[in-house]
Amino acid sequence: MSDAASTIEKLKARFRVETDADLALRLLLSRSTIANWRNRNSVPSRYVSIADGQPNSAEYWRAYGELNDVERAAMKLAALRIARDFADIAQDYRAFLDRGYEAALAFNSYWQTACVDVMKGMDERETEDAVTVANLIAYSEIVSKE
Repeated sequence: MSDAASTIEKLKARFRVETDADLALRLLLSRSTIANWRNRNSVPSRYVSIADGQPNSAEYWRAYGELNDVERAAMKLAALRIARDFADIAQDYRAFLDRGYEAALAFNSYWQTACVDVMKGMDERETEDAVTVANLIAYSEIVSKE
């Protein structure tokens, strides 16, 4: 078994999934990314470290430039949702003091949800364009509701 195939199998075991498609969903990647790893026989080091059992919670706080397309698009969608749901704290200093910490803590959850929403939207629209999907979701949730 090649190094990439071995790493992919370890990742599947770690995330308790059976298919490459399910692994891609769990890693917030496109389905073709896993196939590309197999074809190139190379897996990015951040995923090798996850496969080797290192904690991946720090992955959420890596530099913006290191995020994949889905993660970047979802980050903007999450920020928009936070702004919508916590709009009162931007207008009222007391609300900021009371709920500002709650909004900051909520961001990771909002981001993870947005990542899943973008991936599902990509699957539904049969596209790899995460930015357009995130923009369509934002439009439907924010602009069309006004």
